[in-house]
Amino acid sequence: MPYLPLRLVCYFTLGWLIARTFSGVFGAALPVVLILWCAGGCFHFARDIIEIIPALRRAARRSASEKWNGRYYAYYGTQIRLCLVEDMVWIVEEDIRAILSPAVTEREQRLLGADYATIPGTALHGYSEQGLLRLLKIRLMRRGGEADMKKFIVWLQNEALPNVKRVPTSSAI
Repeated sequence: MPYLPLRLVCYFTLGWLIARTFSGVFGAALPVVLILWCAGGCFHFARDIIEIIPALRRAARRSASEKWNGRYYAYYGTQIRLCLVEDMVWIVEEDIRAILSPAVTEREQRLLGADYATIPGTALHGYSEQGLLRLLKIRLMRRGGEADMKKFIVWLQNEALPNVKRVPTSSAI
């Protein structure tokens, strides 16, 4: 069966040609001819019309199995991707940027050294588990006990990181 858009173009072009040809013959009956032609199109494309629902289901399943879907953790509605590479957990920088306020400076990133780098096997920059925890603790000491940052550290240490190590398939890579 030919490609659907091609079939639609052919069908409506043929309908237009028939309508133009017979417009003088049928006169006032032209709308009836067009209605019958559209009804015939519904029968001609019935399989395609019926296939719309399963196609939407397939598209939903495909989008649900995309690379990041189901492979991130949510911290108060913010997506955080954790990657397990060779028994080392990496956290994507872009996701941390959405949580930390003020943003991490270049100086802080340089101080982390190898704990801030490109995540192996991806094009994403991120923090190693130790580097992020060290950064958060330094920020806590400098700025004092911010409740949000303490909650984030507790969440990381008690929920996200242990789960990634226990269930490696839940990591982003």
